[in-house]
Amino acid sequence: MSEKKRQARRIVDKLEAPKAGQGVPAGTTIEVRRARRSDIPGIVALVRQATQGKHPAEEAEVLGWLFGKGLLVATEGVQVVGVAAWQAENLLSVTDLFYVYPAKLRAEAGGRLLAAIEAEANVLMCEANVMIVPPSTSKAVRTFLHKQGYEPKTYQELHRIWREVLNEFVAGQPDLMVKRLREKMIMVPI
Repeated sequence: MSEKKRQARRIVDKLEAPKAGQGVPAGTTIEVRRARRSDIPGIVALVRQATQGKHPAEEAEVLGWLFGKGLLVATEGVQVVGVAAWQAENLLSVTDLFYVYPAKLRAEAGGRLLAAIEAEANVLMCEANVMIVPPSTSKAVRTFLHKQGYEPKTYQELHRIWREVLNEFVAGQPDLMVKRLREKMIMVPI
């Protein structure tokens, strides 16, 4: 196993270790893992609850996420309490789906979901993780992302290469929050 993979594994292991006092009742743990087909009904319910029915995710749509993206879930026991979907392209990680419900679990479940994405993106040598944030995203979620190291950026503020990558994922000028994973951009083939 390469040193990068060992580092990523240590990060994920550390994230999956239970932590008391971070918004989770004593005796419960949040687990972050890749989503499975059996998680689809829980993901559908979570998205409906988190968006108060404004985004009625259907099982077919979630199945598309499962097979088309890196889909991670945060679970508390058997209940899905968080979901995030991301993709890596041309040294850029793009997270275009992120929900945690109930809100009291945002710090624990949301933080672990983001850390797992960032660890995997690091293994893939990604320079940054770009969160595509729907305009309806609450101020509380934006504040949470900011505390996790994500900065609001306009599409035009991004490097030209990153904009080209994002064109494959979104149309127009979306709301973005960006966390750099590397200080310097990689300008030569790896």
